[in-house]
Amino acid sequence: MRPRFSSTRVRFAALLVVAVAALTMAVTAREAYALSGPIGFTAMGGYYSGNIDEAFLGGGVRVGLGSISGTAYGEYIFVSSGNAYSFNVDFTLPVLPLGVASVYAGAGAGFLTVDPEVGDNNTETVVNLLVGAGLSAVPMKPYGQIKYVFVDGEDPLVFAVGVRF
Repeated sequence: MRPRFSSTRVRFAALLVVAVAALTMAVTAREAYALSGPIGFTAMGGYYSGNIDEAFLGGGVRVGLGSISGTAYGEYIFVSSGNAYSFNVDFTLPVLPLGVASVYAGAGAGFLTVDPEVGDNNTETVVNLLVGAGLSAVPMKPYGQIKYVFVDGEDPLVFAVGVRF
């Protein structure tokens, strides 16, 4: 018989993984400062398609690691009954850097938890592939991105807009 984990333990484990990733990125940011800038933050909102089919809000920490940027973030998905949220770490690389804007692509991993009001919660490990574009000529740097999430047969697309600061 497989042991059952309480939702508190699963949430704690997911939060611990994201916290360790964010701390690791923060520690390495000092060396990367000269190349890609300081630690920054991101706030985003958007829409999960597929079986989830709901809006979300999220936020996180973004760190420059040379020409690669790492972002550890969480998203709360507004489901009609229960709770759904994800914790992710994504790494992006500019594929078309311009003076005032850039197009980027990246990949990452995370956890997606769905906790219905009735029944057991379910936490899945996910893999993300993403592409986006952002402006860099203003202090609040707006961006838009599309993320494809590989999760146990559902594979939603996530459409997001946000700002980096």
